[in-house]
Amino acid sequence: MGVFSVKMKLRNWQNRFLPKEKRGEDIECKALVDTDAAELALPAEIIKLLRLEAIGPVRIFTADGGQHEYRVFGIVEVEVGGRTCQVRVIELPHGAEPLLGAVPLEEMDWHISPQEKKLMPNPRSPEKPLLPLC
Repeated sequence: MGVFSVKMKLRNWQNRFLPKEKRGEDIECKALVDTDAAELALPAEIIKLLRLEAIGPVRIFTADGGQHEYRVFGIVEVEVGGRTCQVRVIELPHGAEPLLGAVPLEEMDWHISPQEKKLMPNPRSPEKPLLPLC
């Protein structure tokens, strides 16, 4: 699949419960759409601006057979094209490019068009994401 970027908005989900002086900034940035990544991954400087709280470590196995331990933060509200979800964040090193992985894409009900290099709404729910029935 070809690589492409999308604009996204990020907000610390806990902001609504925090006093104004403890709230993180709302961030707008571009992210690489990366279906090989499972989660949302953000560089340390964006995590700091959002004022996300550390949750704990996670061990990730890479395509080259290596394994790395990363810090996990949360919870962030992500908005792409008017669709939102709340997910945890994997910390990337300073200066890295944000990655939008499969989990948030699925939660926002986006499909990927590799030929057009863009996100497409699920044809079964073009106006908004479907909610699973329990």
